[in-house]
Amino acid sequence: MSASQQQQQQQQHEVDRATVSWAVASLFKWMRARAVDSPPNLLTDERDDLLLLQVSLRRIAASPSTKPRLLPLPHSVLPGESASICVISDDRPKSRSPAASDLLDASRSHYLPVSEVIPLSTLRTDYRPYESRRRLAASHDLFIADRAVLPLLPRVLGKAFYSTKKAPIAVDFTRPGWPEQVRKVMNSTFLYLRTGTCSGIKVGRLDMEEEEVVQNVMAAVEAAVEEVPKKWANLRALHLKAVDSVALPIYQVVPELKWKLIVQEDCSGP
Repeated sequence: MSASQQQQQQQQHEVDRATVSWAVASLFKWMRARAVDSPPNLLTDERDDLLLLQVSLRRIAASPSTKPRLLPLPHSVLPGESASICVISDDRPKSRSPAASDLLDASRSHYLPVSEVIPLSTLRTDYRPYESRRRLAASHDLFIADRAVLPLLPRVLGKAFYSTKKAPIAVDFTRPGWPEQVRKVMNSTFLYLRTGTCSGIKVGRLDMEEEEVVQNVMAAVEAAVEEVPKKWANLRALHLKAVDSVALPIYQVVPELKWKLIVQEDCSGP
């Protein structure tokens, strides 16, 4: 493919910023009107003051995974000063990671909004019932886990976390620069490529400026396409929506119609 053809293909797939702005403004208007009647419910499985980018693929990912892909954003989707992060630490006997109390103290000294550190052993003993795990998932905006224990968590946390997109994000707490790893996670959103063709990506909140959400959407689209197998060629549609609103289209592939011309033979005779 020539350079001009590649450029033409990229332009053909470009998401229109004006369309994104219209969709964000429309959703903000709808969400504000709804908030007058009922305040945002922040303790459900999914906050209802969020805006989501819905990515629809042509084909299911060949290797589905519960591990999220980090997509960097210009504006964090965490709720500002009220953000709450929970860290799951590795307290196994041979662990080289800091103790839970040390992680909490270090997080505060680095001005990170970590409100709770739960050792793996506590998670296993105190959060066995499903309802306790569901409440834990709803109690924090973001979960971060020691990289060493991440493979153990799907079985420990179960669908209370993984079906609600609260799966913990890995950070290596044995490295001195782990606070910067946490900040990187805080300034990212997450793409999950599981068993279906549709994924929802958090791109904004109702208390953000509309232009900030537009910038997040444009950045998330570019980053998500790089993570999708076959990139633009596997992308069917992009929509913006609130948690419980209709989905507004911002990009859609026009299906190729294969026309077949049939010439009917004139059998009428002379």
